[in-house]
Amino acid sequence: MAWDGIPWFIEGTMASEETLRLIIDAAVGGGEGIISPADLLVTALGSPAGAVQVAPGGMVAKRRAAAGGGAQSYAARMPTAEQVVIEPTGADGPRTDLVIARVEDPYGGETWPEPEDPTIGPYIYTRVISDVPPGTTSILDIDPDSTAITLARVDLTASTTAVTAAMVTDLRQMARPRTQASRRYLFGAWTTPDDVGAITDVWEVFPLGATWAETVPEWATHVTVHTQITGLLHPDATEARGQLRVSIGDQHGVGMPYTAAQAGRIAVQTGHRFVLDPDDRGEVLTLLLEGIGTSGVTGVLRADASTVLSVEVTYSQAPVSA
Repeated sequence: MAWDGIPWFIEGTMASEETLRLIIDAAVGGGEGIISPADLLVTALGSPAGAVQVAPGGMVAKRRAAAGGGAQSYAARMPTAEQVVIEPTGADGPRTDLVIARVEDPYGGETWPEPEDPTIGPYIYTRVISDVPPGTTSILDIDPDSTAITLARVDLTASTTAVTAAMVTDLRQMARPRTQASRRYLFGAWTTPDDVGAITDVWEVFPLGATWAETVPEWATHVTVHTQITGLLHPDATEARGQLRVSIGDQHGVGMPYTAAQAGRIAVQTGHRFVLDPDDRGEVLTLLLEGIGTSGVTGVLRADASTVLSVEVTYSQAPVSA
């Protein structure tokens, strides 16, 4: 019989461990990593010492070592913070360590010792893999068959006994980060034309009406806004030069330059990826597009009935500290 005989779920039966690990793998779409953005963050201690702290959290790691282990993953949680010792370096030189979370399943095709009480384990540990090549970003670069996820890299200088924040590089990835994208359009909205370029000392909403109330998802850690405006009129040969930016809440994106030297219609774009403050999650923020002219340049760009504005807003998750 080629199939594992008991699928999840047949009443009165007990599915195999492999089938349950399959469910975990399917739940995260075959990914691995932390579950929530702040999970398992590795930081230096408040008073630097020969250890780092790993924050509570959950993770998923793919089962790699066992034959027939494809499409199977383990899920685990650490309910309280843990301190992990980092060995000091000597005078002979620097050292790079990886901090990982590893499943050590002696029944899964790897040669780990059985725990004293197999019913309670433990079968998962925070481990420090010492003296890896500088710049290493994943335990899989060192051990491609490891059932583990990488949390952080610690780059120690020579003769170091205390780990500082500058030595710790966050390497966490999310098992299944969420995204949510939407588009907004304004077209033919400017029967009364609106110009940008004449005001050179403060940012102004441009084009007028390019303002939206955004409800930020509670799970979002980042938002990317991309805007394209087509059919902007440069009415004559007087040079127009300035910048456009997107803003959300109290945050302003980088100004992207525009310039036009000949009469006609042009397209411009701008955008930015913002890190959302934890206090902004679940709140309603104002999203707007702004423009400013360049001092000494008198030309303008004009939004009119032939102008089309497209705004794409993408909320996403990525590892953060809170």
